[in-house]
Amino acid sequence: MGNISPVVGIACDRRMIGDHAFHMVGEKYIAAVRDGVGAVPFLIPVLDPPIASAELLANLDGLLFTGSSSNVAPHRYGGAPPRERTLLDEARDAVTLPLMRAAESAAIPMFCICRGMQVLNVCRGGTLHQHLPDLVGHGRHDGPTHGFGRHGVRISPDSTLATILPEDGFIEVPTHHHQAVNLLGDGLKAVAWEEDGTVEAVEAGPSELGGFSGFVLGVQWHPEQGSDLRLFSTLVEAAAERMAAERATTEGTVLAPMI
Repeated sequence: MGNISPVVGIACDRRMIGDHAFHMVGEKYIAAVRDGVGAVPFLIPVLDPPIASAELLANLDGLLFTGSSSNVAPHRYGGAPPRERTLLDEARDAVTLPLMRAAESAAIPMFCICRGMQVLNVCRGGTLHQHLPDLVGHGRHDGPTHGFGRHGVRISPDSTLATILPEDGFIEVPTHHHQAVNLLGDGLKAVAWEEDGTVEAVEAGPSELGGFSGFVLGVQWHPEQGSDLRLFSTLVEAAAERMAAERATTEGTVLAPMI
């Protein structure tokens, strides 16, 4: 048999364009998954009712939860009502939260970017700051209205992230967000911070919500904005390792001698 590329699922946003609903993912995320180590991107529609998580995961080797212009609905974490004119995406929330929980149980590698990291935190019982400038008193995180800013991030040397990005513990990153982690979710470890103390990356260990022991990384910045694909490569490598392990188990079961 020839080489088979791992399949990485990417949950869509749901947007209304005129009177019609569209399910969409930014092309830079799709290209990064394909170009990271040559994975096959698989776009997950956020339908109502959702496609069953088990049915999706049976066909996936990894998951990418992307950034978005929408926010996680505050009622998902017991937050106050959102600010006026805040864009929500309840359809995406309804799909991604149970999908993450199921992925933990199935040991599916996950990489979560910006909104995706916020969903990961909420999935594990954490909460969010709804408007970061009110807390930190500046706009470094948000960037320009229609683009990305940049700021520094300090990375913990005692982290998986530091082994992927070994730049002496400090990197400049593209940024565009106004929400962030408040109370850290169960089993999550903060591993990077902006100088104002905002959590910029998390890693997951075993959780009371799922006992997950595989690769889970969340970053608040936007690594798809640029040519550095190391974080995407790490996701795809983890997905390929899981795919190989699953195939070995399946083939071993099929080929086992009958007694």
